[in-house]
Amino acid sequence: MKGRITANKKVSVYMTILIVIPFLTLFVTEAIHRGSLRSAFDWIFDSSFSVLVSYLFYLLFVSSFIFLPKKLFIPFLFLQSWFWFLVAYGSYRKFQLRGTRLMPTDLELVKEGIAIMDSAGDLFTWRTGAAIALVLALFIVMIYFAIRHSKQLPLKIRAAISFFSILLFAALTMNPQVFSMRVSEEQQKDDYGSLGLAGGYLEIRKKTTVQKPFRYGEDRIGKIATVKTPPGTVDPNFKPNIIVVLAEALWDPLKLEKLDLEYDPIPNFRALSENYPSGDMRVHIYGGGTFNSEVEVLTGLTTRFQPEAMEAYYINRPTDSLAHVLRKQGYRTAAVHNFKNWFYNRSVVYKHLGFEKFVAMEFFNNPVKIGPYIDDNELMNQAVTELKKTEGPDFLNVVTVASHGPYIDIRYNDLQSCSKSSVLNKETKYILDLYCRTLKDTDESIKTLIDGVKELNEPTIVAIYGDHLPMLGNNFEVYRQAGYMKDTNIYSDYEKMYSTPLVVWDNFTPPGNRERLKMTPNFLGSYLLSHAKKEMSPVFRETKKVYDQGITIIPRREHNDEEKLDQSKLEDYKLIHYDTLYGNQYLYKNNPVSPVEDYFLGSERIAITSADTVSEGKYNIRVTGKNFVEHGKVFYNDNLLQTKFVSENVMLAVLPDSMRKQKEKLVDVKVLDDQKTPIAKTKLIPLDGE
Repeated sequence: MKGRITANKKVSVYMTILIVIPFLTLFVTEAIHRGSLRSAFDWIFDSSFSVLVSYLFYLLFVSSFIFLPKKLFIPFLFLQSWFWFLVAYGSYRKFQLRGTRLMPTDLELVKEGIAIMDSAGDLFTWRTGAAIALVLALFIVMIYFAIRHSKQLPLKIRAAISFFSILLFAALTMNPQVFSMRVSEEQQKDDYGSLGLAGGYLEIRKKTTVQKPFRYGEDRIGKIATVKTPPGTVDPNFKPNIIVVLAEALWDPLKLEKLDLEYDPIPNFRALSENYPSGDMRVHIYGGGTFNSEVEVLTGLTTRFQPEAMEAYYINRPTDSLAHVLRKQGYRTAAVHNFKNWFYNRSVVYKHLGFEKFVAMEFFNNPVKIGPYIDDNELMNQAVTELKKTEGPDFLNVVTVASHGPYIDIRYNDLQSCSKSSVLNKETKYILDLYCRTLKDTDESIKTLIDGVKELNEPTIVAIYGDHLPMLGNNFEVYRQAGYMKDTNIYSDYEKMYSTPLVVWDNFTPPGNRERLKMTPNFLGSYLLSHAKKEMSPVFRETKKVYDQGITIIPRREHNDEEKLDQSKLEDYKLIHYDTLYGNQYLYKNNPVSPVEDYFLGSERIAITSADTVSEGKYNIRVTGKNFVEHGKVFYNDNLLQTKFVSENVMLAVLPDSMRKQKEKLVDVKVLDDQKTPIAKTKLIPLDGE
């Protein structure tokens, strides 16, 4: 009898843990996500029904795994909460830095986020590490006692609970409207605030569903595609180089008037702006998401036609672009970027967009670095090199990175003060000082590019724009302390938060044309094609038509009235957007878009001419060839060898004695990125002397 009571007590402990842990997970997750315990308590008392549904979400999730043996289920029960804590913390940090919380598309950019955090340096203090270690130790102790003092239900009962929990959990995740059944329409404007992390995320995910436009069909798209370019607007004999420069986080700090800046970080850009068409690029992102602005410029499409909850752009099939349009008119096309090839999946996307090659950071030899990033001057010198390699016209897409945030690391030994004002505290002052200095270096690189173009003496257009404002501190701290932005929900602050500098320079028209530009990124492509007198594809003809009708800004939907946006003028444009990204691409039926078959990564293809056995210290293989790079590695029968980069023509390697007895003796060189992925390789050749 006593043993049965003890057993029942252990079952009660087991069930208590099962019921309590999901609630604690919910509460701590919301406290992290909202930034305070008080906010979590307020939500619990103000939104009781959403809290109940959220609790069921966590309870059903853990109950789905109750069929596991106790020694697996109890640790899972405790440790699964860490997953939700990390998600909540990531969303909270994103809100601090960029003013928006977790979006479904963020889950596909985790690798990019980690890469930037790694590049920026160690963001975790020893206190943070100690706190995490302490909590983990506490969890281990709790897991030990929970396993020792609890007893599971019979397997049949656990299997039945798991089965029904899985069904109910699936039903709940597929019907997120349950979270908001008793939430007012006003409260639903803030999904996370009213519904919690789980309910808010599921509701936002539902909103990312792309709907087929009412008038979408092959006939309608066919009519749009047959519109002709107006006569007299194209000069096939005039083929200027076209260079588009995305300057990372380019902005004008002199707009922070209350801070009394000690120097102008962008004198070269400002000089261009005072003599050539310039103005504001109204982007759709803040503090990150560079690829959105870049793809809008290259494709003529706009994120504003996507569901508002979709922050990221994905190109997963051949898509019309400036590269496709210009390549068909005799241009050589290349993308040049001084960061990782896989970032935003650029190595694949650039192929879809019609580029012939992509020169990523892995193909820069002995580059000068600013902190964790390759100096933008190296990038611009490489861009000029690409121009020199061809006799005909070039289209270059150049993307800088050295001015990337967050601006809390140490990149300079002699960081100059940027502001005399005492408005900023010590932390925000450092952030501004570092940003201004990185911006100054990027501005110098712009001069490097312009000077290089002038020396070539070829007709050239250079468009330079900022992709987004820099994230200057948590929760816009620098901007707020400087009194620049107060309420990002009002239109005037919205304009400030999303306006970056833009200039279009050329060397074939006299300076003094100070045309005032104001556009969203999607209009820049057709503007450049028009300026270069080049034939346009349907999407760029449509963006030019819309632009000429006076619509130069497509804002967030809640600001359409302030921009006096005439939606009727955008109907064909919206159909093109859907057809290109999500539809059947009827637009390409008579305007085929195909990637370059021999697209490659690098400035030139690497090649081997010979591989010989030698005796040079510890190195016993010499590989000769051309276009070798630092990231190249010698392989022997597909085995990576210890490699020394000597020059663009010579590499040395160590062949271990254990490999000498292999029957095949084939050598090649592969360029590896930081993911250990081969991104360029030579042919295989036999090793002479073995």
